[in-house]
Amino acid sequence: MKHLSNVFDLWVFYRDQGVARYLMLHTSQAKADKWFGGGRFWQIPGDFFATEEEGAVDGVLRHLRDLEVEPMGVFACEYVYTIFNRRFDALQTVPVFAAELPGPIDLALSWEHSESGWFTAEECHQRINFWGLHEGLDRTRSHVTEHPKMPPEFQLWPSPDHPSP
Repeated sequence: MKHLSNVFDLWVFYRDQGVARYLMLHTSQAKADKWFGGGRFWQIPGDFFATEEEGAVDGVLRHLRDLEVEPMGVFACEYVYTIFNRRFDALQTVPVFAAELPGPIDLALSWEHSESGWFTAEECHQRINFWGLHEGLDRTRSHVTEHPKMPPEFQLWPSPDHPSP
């Protein structure tokens, strides 16, 4: 069996009167039919690292640029989970990151997603089918969005080793 470690999840959020709201994407029926036995589900942005040499910060920032999103910060959520992904017929190890935006955006959808929305953590949990996403959201909340004083070591960008342009 293949084992892939070149993927990542990204909890994109903004704060609305102190409450984090997270971006979620609903799979299109075309994507569900092609790879998931017709099952539609809510997911979050994620991508592949372009090369083995591409670092986490560079991969996350590249993906955000592809989404036409300008983050205020990128954070490590200190969480990795393992899944079997039927789309790739492979075991995947998935690190979780977060990106804070100044406010909500209207995301341009591709054929893979039929809708998107901004949800509270509780609303996200109601929509999620996958344990890795549940646990990744909980870790994002405890380490980033709801931490009383977020430790600076979790902020990956901007940082002294990855300054903003």
